[in-house]
Amino acid sequence: MKIGHTGITWGIPGDVEQAYRETAELGYLGFETFGQTILNYDKPGGYKVLVEACGIPTVAAYCYREWIDPAGLARDLEAVRREADALKEVGGYVMVFQAGRRLPGGYDRDQLKRLADALNQAGEYCKSIGLKSGLHPHTGTAIETRDEIEAILGLLDPDLVGLAPDTGQIAKGGSDILEVMRAYIDRITHVHLKDWCGQRDVDEEGRPVDATGFVNYQPVGYGVLPIPEILKILEENGYDGWINVELDPGPSAPVAPKEAAAMSRRYLGEILKDRVLWRSAAG
Repeated sequence: MKIGHTGITWGIPGDVEQAYRETAELGYLGFETFGQTILNYDKPGGYKVLVEACGIPTVAAYCYREWIDPAGLARDLEAVRREADALKEVGGYVMVFQAGRRLPGGYDRDQLKRLADALNQAGEYCKSIGLKSGLHPHTGTAIETRDEIEAILGLLDPDLVGLAPDTGQIAKGGSDILEVMRAYIDRITHVHLKDWCGQRDVDEEGRPVDATGFVNYQPVGYGVLPIPEILKILEENGYDGWINVELDPGPSAPVAPKEAAAMSRRYLGEILKDRVLWRSAAG
């Protein structure tokens, strides 16, 4: 199994050099960051030098756009092309697309169709340059609930855009993560492996109460999600893509990012044993 880690635990956008270096030091096999981070890296030699220095690939780039505004679609697609080109240049594999902000009542059928059309165009370009792509359901966006996941996947061309599930986000959005993984295993192109504390409490003003310091998420193995069962679904169905651990940053995080990533790494090492050829400290 190919287990990496995303960079957002170190902040958004955070210190990409520290995040990348510490991810490699912990033995993870791959790294993920934002497409804009790759493009905007302005040190001598560009982002590729950072990839080479850390010794593990940047396997995925995360891309957020609104997608459904006709006036902005050409700009959104051009941005995707630039980010996809940058990821391809540094040896990456998959673009991860997030839908736009959530509207009251969710998207109507026309908005969903426009979203799917835009994503299909983005996915077509990715495919043309040898990259995979996947839609990433996320709380607070247009694709959050089980019905929304089903609706958008029914409109997306499976040859162009797959599913890039975030286990914690999907569970927090109210879905049965095991059911979703089983239902769409053939569509999965990338995975964010995230654990969740199970809490959705809000304060008197309706704002989420952060019980963990990580926006109610947890290092993998420390929350309520059935992580072994999630991994078993992937493994038994021959999934050969990347599984990137993710933990959102929070203003009151109880441990430093590297220690949080190390907690996930230790847990996964215990349950996966030699099914992952973790990178040694010496590289």
